Amino acid sequence: MSDKPSYEMLEQQIKQLERSVQGARRAELINRTLFYIASDLNSCDSLADLYASIYKRVSDLMDISNFFIAIYHRDQKSIQYVFRRDQQSDLSPEWIYNFSEKPSLTGDVIINKAPLLLDEQQLMDLEAKGRVIGRLPKNWLGIPLMVKDEVIGVMAVKSYTNAVKYNQSHVELLSFVSDTIATAIKKKQAENELSKAKERLVRSQKLEAIATLAGGIAHDFNNTLSVTLGNINLAQMAAASGAIRGYLDDAEQSVLQAKNLAAKFVIFSSSSTVGIKTHIDLTGFINATLDQLKQEKNIVSLLEVSDLPPVIEADREALNEALKNVVINASEAMDNKHPVKVTAQLYGKRKGMIVISVTDQGRGIKSDDLEKIFNPYFSTKPKGGNRGTGLGLSIAWAIVKNHQGNIQVRSSLGQGTCVDIILPIFPKDTSKETKDTPKETPKPKEVEAKVIRPARAATRKPLVLCMDDDAMILEITEIILTRLGYEPVLAKSGEEAVQKYQACLVEGKIIGKVILDLEVKHGMGGEETMEKLLALNPGIKGIVSSGYSNDAVMENHALFGFSAALSKPFSITALKQALEDL
Repeated sequence: MSDKPSYEMLEQQIKQLERSVQGARRAELINRTLFYIASDLNSCDSLADLYASIYKRVSDLMDISNFFIAIYHRDQKSIQYVFRRDQQSDLSPEWIYNFSEKPSLTGDVIINKAPLLLDEQQLMDLEAKGRVIGRLPKNWLGIPLMVKDEVIGVMAVKSYTNAVKYNQSHVELLSFVSDTIATAIKKKQAENELSKAKERLVRSQKLEAIATLAGGIAHDFNNTLSVTLGNINLAQMAAASGAIRGYLDDAEQSVLQAKNLAAKFVIFSSSSTVGIKTHIDLTGFINATLDQLKQEKNIVSLLEVSDLPPVIEADREALNEALKNVVINASEAMDNKHPVKVTAQLYGKRKGMIVISVTDQGRGIKSDDLEKIFNPYFSTKPKGGNRGTGLGLSIAWAIVKNHQGNIQVRSSLGQGTCVDIILPIFPKDTSKETKDTPKETPKPKEVEAKVIRPARAATRKPLVLCMDDDAMILEITEIILTRLGYEPVLAKSGEEAVQKYQACLVEGKIIGKVILDLEVKHGMGGEETMEKLLALNPGIKGIVSSGYSNDAVMENHALFGFSAALSKPFSITALKQALEDL
């Protein structure tokens, strides 16, 4: 009997050897694919690049003409299709919101945390139940992307013809590489979040640096405008009606517009405070703001309100400015041709917060520009007369930030933009946390009266003490007070103001009204000066004046012993009225 193997035995051995070689080659290919995916994590600059690289690597293993990667956003209860190569991609959605309530094949993979392989008949049955989104394929395979038993997304392939059919071996293959893919995506997401956090920090630091510079410039600018406006007002008093008076009136309006522009820069200041916070009926407030925009700029909007608290605590005027700027931006993105959608509701991600969403169907914003849109003077609008100042969103950002809130933007080119204004219902009191935060508004100080009994003396004009460290402002104020029928007493610092007040008392002259500059470069400022004057005469009436209109003393002047506040520059009419009202 021969020991030679039979033909059948040789054939079996050859096939076994072929399978062994194919298995070795396949294992080598899989290992090389895993190595490339891990390497791509470092070489790819963005998630989009990583997704494209994953597609390329997996396509070396099997036919994946129709392929997608979907990311599961647990906090939003939504699925985002971040990468797709599909012959019928125009029929497929970019997002599925509330996916647990809107059944889909991708959602089934996420819920079950297990691969899902479906043939044509199974797909037809599921389509009849409304579970297939888009065109019906003949074959579908979905693999969960998991990190530490947590589903972060789904990788899926499908075929629209019988030429390609996926089976259990494909399930095993994709499942084998899915852990490496999921880990790479998770790490790149973390890198992106860190990068964005750094960009936000840089942007915040940049805005704070601009704020420091702008706040100082605004103060000095307003001082200069005070001299300009004072001279214009004096010229108006001297000019007869006619062309010259008209020119002066136009110049006065120009100065006041410059004052408003300077006030916008002060908003950015880290020392800027939210004004007097009041309880606001949010629904009524939003309706009033949108009605105002309808009347002033003919902007049409649609408001949807659901599940809101009765009131929130905020600065009504500042919040009105922020919301108006965002809505105006949305309307301009659609060339003012379509209504702006505004929704307001409780913010689901954090308790104690509400969100006002402003949505347009306009041009959208490039992803590279999204991080720049809050920079002052940055604008994506085309050049021309309707370009705008580029301050609207940056001012809105500063106002919301000062309310301890946040602004988030989502946008797609050609599809529109959604701006979420996220605000606390009742902001925390952070006035005591750091010395850099706005000063805590103190209660009026009780001062001990140390009244010096003056000798009897009479003056023909009432005395008004004016303290300012700007020589030109003192000069123009002296002329204005004289024209208004007062006798001016001038001082360049708080110390000098107190000294002159005491000297007048000794001479028997009563100064009943004072105008005090809040900030002086060298010496005692208006707040401390007013305290010392009240100690000398509790009945004295004071006006605080400053180029920092948003300062806590200016906004709450009565709590600091003042009877009125005038932000620079102020007109002769405003000064006259303030003095008469004391």
